[in-house]
Amino acid sequence: MQTKIKRRKFGDTGLYVSEVALGAMNLRMLDTVEQAFEMVNYALDQGINLIDTARAYNGVNGEGVMVESEDIVSRVLASRTDIDEPIVIVTKGHGYTPETFDEDLDISLNKLRIRKTGKGLFIGSVEVKLVYFYHGIMRERWETMKSSGAIDQGKRRQAAGDLTYLGFSAHYGDGDVIKEAIDTGAFQVTELPYNLYNRVLSEDGEIDLFRYAAEHGMGIVNMKAFNGTANLATSRILGDMVSITYSDMLRFCLGNPYVSAIDAGARWPRELEQDINDSLLPPLTKEERAALAAEADKVSGLFSNICRECTHCMEKFQCPRGIYIPSVLGAYARVNIAEAVGRDTEPYRKAYAALEGPLADACVACGQCRPWCEYHLDIPALMTEAKEKLG
Repeated sequence: MQTKIKRRKFGDTGLYVSEVALGAMNLRMLDTVEQAFEMVNYALDQGINLIDTARAYNGVNGEGVMVESEDIVSRVLASRTDIDEPIVIVTKGHGYTPETFDEDLDISLNKLRIRKTGKGLFIGSVEVKLVYFYHGIMRERWETMKSSGAIDQGKRRQAAGDLTYLGFSAHYGDGDVIKEAIDTGAFQVTELPYNLYNRVLSEDGEIDLFRYAAEHGMGIVNMKAFNGTANLATSRILGDMVSITYSDMLRFCLGNPYVSAIDAGARWPRELEQDINDSLLPPLTKEERAALAAEADKVSGLFSNICRECTHCMEKFQCPRGIYIPSVLGAYARVNIAEAVGRDTEPYRKAYAALEGPLADACVACGQCRPWCEYHLDIPALMTEAKEKLG
């Protein structure tokens, strides 16, 4: 397909992928199903050939309709007859044993409407390259995967042609697990967080895991390029403390030579258009990258131990007290950041109080949520802090 978007080598897969990908997590957060269809179609029309989704990317949209990201993606692809290249679909499951791996994978294959043929995998008339991830590996999940045989089961399903490439996603704080996973040689693709404010898994880490994965022939999808879902609201609080734009953040990630594609997390076509246009700007120089990193480091400490509203904790877990954790702790984080930089906290306190549903005072510190935070936040402790500070 003719496209202005630049392509990058996708590890040793032999594929080249658009350096700006479509992150389909936000399809569930739109107002209507039609908007979700529009977003996927727009991305394909621009020549984006990598779509990042997950089995757990489901939710009720603005009109009260349950939206499943995999279903939306597959319905759009099944309707297209004009795509003349394979589309790379990344999807993820929480199956860390052979049985749960098979269960999640089979559901995804069904939701994605994938047909296995002698010529490969197809959705409608569109050939797809399916990258299947173990979602959010961390120490406990990784040990379960190793001891249960889940990795071998993934390799068996790959050999059977049910998926094209095997991979994993992981987050900050799990560098040792990421290295172990790379060292197995079982995976061809990984998805890792990296951004201007947090470079610990790449150049600022004890080991540059982006480089390490690339040297092992892996394709690398860069997630959290803007430091998480809540970064826009947070950056407004920082105001004139830093002169960093969203264009700067995207271009900084594109400047990492080991990144194959960036899942920018755009929600609307206009946002994706801006991401694409920013990607076409001249690359940042070494000096410009260093200056931006120094600017970001002035405030990067404010992002530690806060909820970024990534919503991953709620994908497979429901709080027994009915608390929607991302909204409550995200709003609390903005109160804390405003206080730390000397801004008026009252607007953020009011925003917290206006949230629908139970607030932090409903938390009984049962701890059931802890394993589901991929940033390793002590959610009950933060709820206690929020209750003490905000009532």
